[in-house]
Amino acid sequence: MSKRTLYAIFIAKFLFSISLIAWTVTMTLGAGVGKDNDNTFMKYYHDVDENFNQIVLNNGNFTQKYDIEIKINDFILNELSYKDIYLSQRVINERKEKRNILHTVDNKVMITVKDKKTHNVIKNIEAKILFTMPSTHEFNQEVLFTSSNEEKIISLNKKSYWNIMGNIKVNDDIGQFYIKTNAI
Repeated sequence: MSKRTLYAIFIAKFLFSISLIAWTVTMTLGAGVGKDNDNTFMKYYHDVDENFNQIVLNNGNFTQKYDIEIKINDFILNELSYKDIYLSQRVINERKEKRNILHTVDNKVMITVKDKKTHNVIKNIEAKILFTMPSTHEFNQEVLFTSSNEEKIISLNKKSYWNIMGNIKVNDDIGQFYIKTNAI
């Protein structure tokens, strides 16, 4: 092969490589990476990352004042737990608790908040629970509660891994939780 042919092949490969790099950068910028609301605590993950210490403090303050009971079917959560945020979805297959909490048909959800000092049920609460699949937001279901002991029914219609997250607000106190589970 002549030198001209080798140089032409080299230049063509170089230009092709540069065009692939430019295409990759263009596609990545157009995909909205970092702009999607991944729904962790129903906020952008940048906000969660920046304010995580405040979330922990808020949960501590909430727990000092109120007892909570979040009942999803037969599962009862008695704490504002966010520790599942650190786990991969595959951990669910190996766990004994927090596994198979959800059903694909009707799921009964109820929140009860009690004052720790008086043990009285707090009637007026603002609570929001979001059921979301980690792979897509297409099947998201959000449930709103305005009072304790209010029961809601939610149908998920999809066997999959699910994240359940929510926040409970009583007066100025906000508590948040995050659960990884699956629907059977």
